[in-house]
Amino acid sequence: MSLKQMIGRYFCMHISDGGVNGRMSCDEKDVLSLSDEVGESSDKDMISQFQGEGQLFSNIVGYEDIKKLFYLSLYSKERPVHILLVGPPASAKTLFMLECMKLERSYFTLGSHSTKSGMIEYLFEKRPRYLIIDEIEHMPLKDQTALLSLMETGIIAETKFQKARNTQLKTWVFATSNATERMLTPLLSRFLVLYFKPYKYGSFKEVTVHLLCHGEGIAEDIAEEVADIVWTKLKSRDIRDCVKIANLAKTKEDVKWVVETMRNYSRKSK
Repeated sequence: MSLKQMIGRYFCMHISDGGVNGRMSCDEKDVLSLSDEVGESSDKDMISQFQGEGQLFSNIVGYEDIKKLFYLSLYSKERPVHILLVGPPASAKTLFMLECMKLERSYFTLGSHSTKSGMIEYLFEKRPRYLIIDEIEHMPLKDQTALLSLMETGIIAETKFQKARNTQLKTWVFATSNATERMLTPLLSRFLVLYFKPYKYGSFKEVTVHLLCHGEGIAEDIAEEVADIVWTKLKSRDIRDCVKIANLAKTKEDVKWVVETMRNYSRKSK
């Protein structure tokens, strides 16, 4: 089965809150060396090249199926396969984007801060291999059109002050969105779209502890306390809250004090 067929099989699949049966990681150098001469490969051969701690996606627990789709996209030799992760805040979407920033020649931007003229200028000047856009739905509709030709043909063109220029790139676009209603239909159709559901408690705690211990250097007992108290006291499902609190606290008592202070000065307390 070709890579193209394998990717098609997974198109627009709906993803649950992720299994946690194992870890699979990717060496950025290995991925970037997979240029046009890479041919078809079996799943077993492909996965064996992505083992090892501290590499691409190793900070994300579970979602092995999503990781595999990213690997297949990075393997794509004929043309880039673009991926859009859709779901509510506090799912794993942004974690995937942060991991993709480890790729060489990657460029990260927020949809709300991206304009058509700015995007085109950057594409001409820097020629990124990976364009990573968080919350792409906040990009104004008129600015979303800048991505259409890039994603379909790799060609970008601009006419400015009666001067025309164009170039061709091979650029992968990886993006996240909380919803798709504010996205152009032609833009949405250029993505392989994956829908996330919010974390359940077990997955939330496991992901938080793994991220804080391995990504932030936080002691495991502090990480567990942070995960528990953020879920039960703050009623938050956002792992960003866990990272902020963990970096303020040195002890479990610090964790409790920080969270209590946050609750006292939250909007709901007024």
